Amino acid sequence: MTIVLWAILGGLFDVSFTNIIITSVVLTGASFIIGDLYFLPKMGNVGAAMVDFVLALAGVWALGAFLFDNAVPLGTASLLSAFGIALGELLVHWYMKKQFVTDDTKMPGYYNRDLQTEFSSELEPDTKKDQGNGPEE
Repeated sequence: MTIVLWAILGGLFDVSFTNIIITSVVLTGASFIIGDLYFLPKMGNVGAAMVDFVLALAGVWALGAFLFDNAVPLGTASLLSAFGIALGELLVHWYMKKQFVTDDTKMPGYYNRDLQTEFSSELEPDTKKDQGNGPEE
């Protein structure tokens, strides 16, 4: 994310590297918590990338209003940054899913319909019911 912001904000709009780092840290934290932990499992890769686009657009715009010089066109800078970040997040989500997420249902020997029955004796038998039927003491 920092490389994308540095290339777009620093290369095209002359934003200082300190402001790019601050923006990157805030956006990375928000994107990871909101996009990757919450929306990625529920919506999948494309849905999470759309959420990341909205977060990046709003985040660069809001942080840029406080951190960047007045000469920076926030709308254009935010839109270009959001496109770059969303594209990068699509690739990161795909890579993470391919490398680190295992699907247990595709493992050999694992079947969803494998059921096991468990047998055991009662821990506390009902002594009143068995008074006449048990062995004599």
